[in-house]
Amino acid sequence: MDVVRYKPGEAIRWLEVGAEDLRKSARSRSRRVVASAGRRDFTTDLKDAAGALFGLGKSAWADILHKQAEASEFALYDDKFEVIRPSTKRTVRYSDVVAMKLKSEKLSVQLRSGSISIRPHAYVVSGRIKVPIGWTRNEIEVPYETLLNELSARCGVNIETL
Repeated sequence: MDVVRYKPGEAIRWLEVGAEDLRKSARSRSRRVVASAGRRDFTTDLKDAAGALFGLGKSAWADILHKQAEASEFALYDDKFEVIRPSTKRTVRYSDVVAMKLKSEKLSVQLRSGSISIRPHAYVVSGRIKVPIGWTRNEIEVPYETLLNELSARCGVNIETL
């Protein structure tokens, strides 16, 4: 059987777009601060400079989240699965999974030694509705729950909802 790879869905690219927008906004704000420095009072200049720095920090954070999401994936094999994250790679045999507990959208996979958490990389929010970003399963977009259900079936362990 071929390897099944789950990567964050295509919608994750909006983090990159958002980071770029935040960066442009912070850049223009910092230019205004430099251009008007000394013309206004010190307190106003300080507030504008702090706001520009905060905007740059938010854009850097969005960049980090995007890069982390792009470098993450789950690879499902016949007898094991791999959790691949930017700094680590963990291989788990299906037979080592003892229990699976779902609380909100976070799945806790209990192993004979330790545990693994699977949670959405991002959400789409519209009004009061919050939906987790799905996955790309071998280049096909699927809902977030698909990975959880397939992992449960391969491990032979039911997901307990808390």
